[in-house]
Amino acid sequence: MSSFEPVAHIDLSALAHNLSEVRRLVGPRVSVLAMVKADAYGHGAVAVTERLVSHGVDTFGVATLDEAERIAPVRARSTCVIFGGISPDEAARAVALDCEVVTDSQEVVTALAAGAVAVGRNARVHIKVDTGMHRLGLPPAEAVELARFAAASSGVSPVAVCSHFAMAESVATDVTDGQLERLTSVAASLASQGIRLRRHLANSAAVISRPAAHLDMVRPGLMLYGLYPAESFRSVATLRPVMTLEACVIRVAEVGPGEGIGYGHTFRAPRRMLVATLRCGYADGYPRVLSNRGGVSFDGAVAPIVGRVCMDHVMVDVTDVPGVRRGSRATMWGQAPATESVADQAGTIAYELVARVGSRVHRRPRG
Repeated sequence: MSSFEPVAHIDLSALAHNLSEVRRLVGPRVSVLAMVKADAYGHGAVAVTERLVSHGVDTFGVATLDEAERIAPVRARSTCVIFGGISPDEAARAVALDCEVVTDSQEVVTALAAGAVAVGRNARVHIKVDTGMHRLGLPPAEAVELARFAAASSGVSPVAVCSHFAMAESVATDVTDGQLERLTSVAASLASQGIRLRRHLANSAAVISRPAAHLDMVRPGLMLYGLYPAESFRSVATLRPVMTLEACVIRVAEVGPGEGIGYGHTFRAPRRMLVATLRCGYADGYPRVLSNRGGVSFDGAVAPIVGRVCMDHVMVDVTDVPGVRRGSRATMWGQAPATESVADQAGTIAYELVARVGSRVHRRPRG
């Protein structure tokens, strides 16, 4: 890696701290399923999974079979749950990896059963219930039927029913109430038929603010990485950001009054300015929408972005920031500026910022 390349510092001690906050909020009777999909929200799934295993996490969530394969060497004897669904022709791979599969498909249940029987194993499925988001899952009555079908099949066992909150950042709504009631009703109906399954629904927002939704297992994602689903949650949980994105100054130069900066000269210097070019751009995950409006930090001193964010570079005004030179490093987001505030300014959510950090950004675990 060039010394000029952008770096995402990954604070694994902060990750462990955030896990302890999850456990404090849910108590010892509720299991924790750590979401490490999308390369652990851009933080590096292998390093994150390895550290969480060392702190006793025994269940992980991914979106795809490929993601499950990536963390297989470090998840030890823990459980991996594939949330994004699989096709029937992927069933044998899922069985070989000993993964649990979230599904709403009888065809997939049948394929998993056949694949498991062929190698003398037992596949495990989580039945996805569409409680109101209308993205994946079966209506409650059909979900009950699929769970009964799985329970009666050789080679496969239903182990849970699950759903997903539509109001992911704010879970104190009538919509959320209805979703929780529908999921628990499905579980109660199955229990009355002798099929007792675990229930999980709670995302980070529900972990923090909706104890009734904790059920048997919670699925923290964003909060594990030290990010808040909503500002109001800061008073309930003390989280520490895991990722700090840094970029290196590769040039510092004077720009005269009236001169244009960057593509299209969308910014013209109102005075003689000192402009630093950073080696980080939208190909690295820094949003182009922050052209002429974002800001970075040099040890707490803010330098505003001037001109358009480029594919590989960002220019910032360091006229009033002393000591900036070639090789200086700027914080793009992390503690200051806070990742959530950068996302706000970009008109998006913190999930998108961290998950879109590019592959050429070196992840550097520490702590």
